[in-house]
Amino acid sequence: MDGQVIMAYDAEKPARKAKVPPGYKDEAEFCQEVRELFQNGVDYDRENRDQADEDLKFLAGDQWDDDAVKARAGKPRLTINDLPQKIAQVVGDMRINRPSIRVRPAEDADKDLAEVREGLIRAIERDNDAQGVYIAAGENQVGCGIGNFRVGLKYADDTGFERDIEIKNIPDAFAVVWDPFAVERTARDAEWCFVEEAMPRKAFEKRWKDELPSELEVPKADANGWYKRDEVRVVEFWRMKSEPTTYARLATGSTVEVDQTDPLMPAMIVRTSKGQKLRPLPAPVALDDDGEPMIRKGVRKYACMYLMTGHAILSGPHELPIPRLPIFRARGWEINVRAKRVRFGLVRFARDSYRLRNYWRSKSAEMLALAGNGKWILHENTEGDQEAFREAYKNNDDLLIWSGQVSPEFVGPPTLNSAVLQESQILTQDIKDTTGLHDASLGMTSNETSGKAIIARQREGDVASYIYHDNLQAAIAEAGRVINALIPIAYDTARTIRVIGEDEAVKVKRINDPMNPESIDINRGRYDVVVETGASYSTKRVEAAESMMQFMQAVPGAAQMAGDLIARNMDWPGADMIAERLKKALPPGMAEEKDEDLSPEEMQQRQQAMQAAQAEQQQQQAMQMQAGQLALAEKEAQVQKTQAEAIKAMREAEAVGQESGPAVTPLDEALKMAQLRKAQADAVKAEVEAQRSQVALQGDIMDLERKPLEAMHSEADLQNKLNPPTPEADG
Repeated sequence: MDGQVIMAYDAEKPARKAKVPPGYKDEAEFCQEVRELFQNGVDYDRENRDQADEDLKFLAGDQWDDDAVKARAGKPRLTINDLPQKIAQVVGDMRINRPSIRVRPAEDADKDLAEVREGLIRAIERDNDAQGVYIAAGENQVGCGIGNFRVGLKYADDTGFERDIEIKNIPDAFAVVWDPFAVERTARDAEWCFVEEAMPRKAFEKRWKDELPSELEVPKADANGWYKRDEVRVVEFWRMKSEPTTYARLATGSTVEVDQTDPLMPAMIVRTSKGQKLRPLPAPVALDDDGEPMIRKGVRKYACMYLMTGHAILSGPHELPIPRLPIFRARGWEINVRAKRVRFGLVRFARDSYRLRNYWRSKSAEMLALAGNGKWILHENTEGDQEAFREAYKNNDDLLIWSGQVSPEFVGPPTLNSAVLQESQILTQDIKDTTGLHDASLGMTSNETSGKAIIARQREGDVASYIYHDNLQAAIAEAGRVINALIPIAYDTARTIRVIGEDEAVKVKRINDPMNPESIDINRGRYDVVVETGASYSTKRVEAAESMMQFMQAVPGAAQMAGDLIARNMDWPGADMIAERLKKALPPGMAEEKDEDLSPEEMQQRQQAMQAAQAEQQQQQAMQMQAGQLALAEKEAQVQKTQAEAIKAMREAEAVGQESGPAVTPLDEALKMAQLRKAQADAVKAEVEAQRSQVALQGDIMDLERKPLEAMHSEADLQNKLNPPTPEADG
């Protein structure tokens, strides 16, 4: 405790007296309420805490209770403890499917800033061994039903003033005393909690020698475990607080906290590591449908911590502008029985089966020990040969000599009771059923014969234990949201940070530096945080390489086109160099290159190639336009010809109708009319096709006219990359 909390939360020096919270007449009244809250939290959860303590002792191998130890005094007392293997199976799945915090842009943010934030959070996780912190909480969660970890602030180094965000493990599952009314699985709705640590009395006196009460000042009934002979209970008392504030909706769509001291010119409130600052609004306040400014009263919630003993405030208050307590709970199973909550992990209901199995295995060992190696029966008058028979089991001599009238008789050892061994096997199956982990889930050979059956049994084990994974992921997601909320507090000045990409590549970014045009405003915008699980990048890379090799075996020709990608995913030395050589051997245009990787000569060659390609493309476009216009003229001529033939046929039909005489029969007239209708239909069809061709041609012409503009834009972009404008030119 010494130094841990003080440095993490910027506590004042011990010589400076802490402040008593408003609403209390003195420090004694506040401390009395704190003691009562602490005791209420312990009493409400006492049964769960006692059972969880028993679970951890049982997991560590203490599996015989006192009565059983006394009953088997002087007899074999075996402990067949394979619980760590079962815990390791569940926790091992957590290690393989590593949770990762993802940042998504929300209002007034963009994808690039979200990626920088995500990379910063990934760097924070690496610096604090966050995966180890998460797994440690998961081990307690699976073992006894609850695990805890925390997020806070610390100084980046001992000599500077910059602060970093830290993620820390709380190894003792019982060190956190929670608000009994917190029902969320991550304790997101907790109004208060305690983080307890037993501090050696000498260390406490060295740091806070004036804060230790005398024996007369602390009655025994009032001490209640706060003060002992060799240690003192020191707690962080975390409490959520709220205060009225004002919020405004800006024209950009974002919501900010504002100060209305000057109603005509409201200022934006920015909370930094040094407190509250006022800055001009980045955009005008939005107006509602009635034309009124969108400003409303609200409440700001924040976490506050006091470092305390049972009768003194050692330090505080220390505030964090976050919407929940910075302590996160990862619970196992929890069942509500009316007003009572029963919490347990993987060990709880397997304890009885383990105790019985240990007893029967010890009983079978006892029976085998008492059985011995068999016995010889000799006549009482046999003399001189007794020692030879008594020591016969110690040597390999096949010959035993005896003298007398009655021959010796050998009596073999009694057979072991099969019910004892059968009971041990039944209890082994009971353990599998209560934990949900069968042989296939543990990688051992079972009675499954097909691959589908083995996978199905493994899936059953994963589903049975998935509640632990899901609850831990929820706690990590809450931690990610708190880290995201603390970034504007910790990174509020101009500085250089490291960001880690999804491929684990490390980059350096300059943030909050108005003098640097490449600097990023890390505090702009709002973001959403989610958690995704999956294999690590290195594992994905190995799996990708294996899949690529299998694909190359199935399609050998693909190796010539994607050999550089395969080599890049290999982990042996020189793979990147081979990938670069294979990439250069590819046909032109097949492998895209980044502009920043090209030399000026290569950039100039690329520009010349683009200009030549654009000229050739323009020539082809002109030829296509000419060919299209000729095709359109042919279509129009064909339409005119068809129309002329239709008119001629109509005139001939009219002439036939005017002629008189027996030469014109009804059949001839019907044929003429059919030819006329066919000619008219052909004319209409040709005209429709001509119009359709004209519309398509006009579309092609518009596309061809647009392509030179696109080419001009591409050429302009290339010129900007080759000759970037200077700030003076922009001005």
